[in-house]
Amino acid sequence: METLTDYSIQIEIAATPEKVFKSLNEGMNTWWGSISNANFKTNGQFTITFENGYWWTFKIMEYHPNEEIIWKCVDGEPEFNKEWIGHVLHWKIIEQDYKTVIEFQQIGLTPQLHCYQICSSTWNMFLREKLVSHLN
Repeated sequence: METLTDYSIQIEIAATPEKVFKSLNEGMNTWWGSISNANFKTNGQFTITFENGYWWTFKIMEYHPNEEIIWKCVDGEPEFNKEWIGHVLHWKIIEQDYKTVIEFQQIGLTPQLHCYQICSSTWNMFLREKLVSHLN
């Protein structure tokens, strides 16, 4: 299922795994988008909406506090980016050497997709700039 071409990124941050985990749940509104209909637990879901009105709904497949979260995109703005529906977003939070490593992979977001260039550069901005700034 996973291939080397799926979008992935690794970020090292001087924040606790607890703070990182919180930022990947109810804290998403400070760095990613506006959250609604949120139920952060296994089999829960949430919808994220952006300033331009685009939105996605994710089902939470795995929910391991301070360690790992897996979301599956189950619905979204059809006129903008229906390519994401069915994608799996996998977050790992690893504590090492007094820092926390965030490993993120969007399984399904490959260079063959129409949106790959814009989506990968937007993820880089949200994760490297907005999330890191929020956690610092």
